[in-house]
Amino acid sequence: MIKALCRVCNQSSPSDQFKLHHTYKQMVCPGCFTGKTQKKKEDDERKIVEEVRKPKGWDQEDEYLERLSKMKREETKSNFTKIPGTDYVKCKCMGCKYEFRYDPFHKKPGSCPYCGIAIPRVKTFSML
Repeated sequence: MIKALCRVCNQSSPSDQFKLHHTYKQMVCPGCFTGKTQKKKEDDERKIVEEVRKPKGWDQEDEYLERLSKMKREETKSNFTKIPGTDYVKCKCMGCKYEFRYDPFHKKPGSCPYCGIAIPRVKTFSML
């Protein structure tokens, strides 16, 4: 078995597995052909950008607190929009992002019809 060096990612692979890629217009390894190496490069660049934005002294506890506050913000974000001319509001489920009609006065349906997650409480006076 002969190994060859891929010109895109500089990794060696068996030469019989190389395929002609339509974008690169050359023979590439199986990883580059499926797009895995391109996705990996993009992820690495994104991680570098995120690391640059974080201040010195950033640790796992700060990472956990940031994730927790992000989840809290997403949870408190308005998921209800008033449907004009009716008493109903349009609700967007936090779990599956399914949109459905919700009656805040009778509190029906009690959970998401698609995934069954409970609907958070809504202040009915703000929907009038």
